[in-house]
Amino acid sequence: MSELTPEERELVWQVKTWFTCTEMEALVQTAVQFADANCAIFEPELGEHKLVYTQLHNDFKQLFEDRLNSFLASIGATPEAFYVAFQKAGHEGEVQTMAELMYTCLEYEFFCQIMCERKRELEAQHAAGLLPETPAPGICGYAGHKDGYSGPGAPAAP
Repeated sequence: MSELTPEERELVWQVKTWFTCTEMEALVQTAVQFADANCAIFEPELGEHKLVYTQLHNDFKQLFEDRLNSFLASIGATPEAFYVAFQKAGHEGEVQTMAELMYTCLEYEFFCQIMCERKRELEAQHAAGLLPETPAPGICGYAGHKDGYSGPGAPAAP
């Protein structure tokens, strides 16, 4: 693989700085809000995965891709240029750490685990009386659909 150009190195550094220093807290907030709005549909006790889990995972990944793409556009870069540079820089110290963190956050099994954990947390809060008897829209799947899924492509609520 060819070596990073100075422009590619700068692009990777800008994204790393944005991701780790500027955007991390907002990304965590987005993830929590997404989990709160959609976690009720997860049923780990079934021992199998529903198709809607994949749909939710794709919606979740799209949230992060959209934020990254918006940032790239704001600095005049394309996603394609970033991915080429990112791949070239992938094994350099801090970039490797960022790549591993991004991958872990977007990996399907990790996503399902987080959604199930959030569901248990909200159920415990509800049982302890810390949440209202009927949660507000958007809290743990009460965003419209009877099964809790409220993202794009969800069937209309009855």
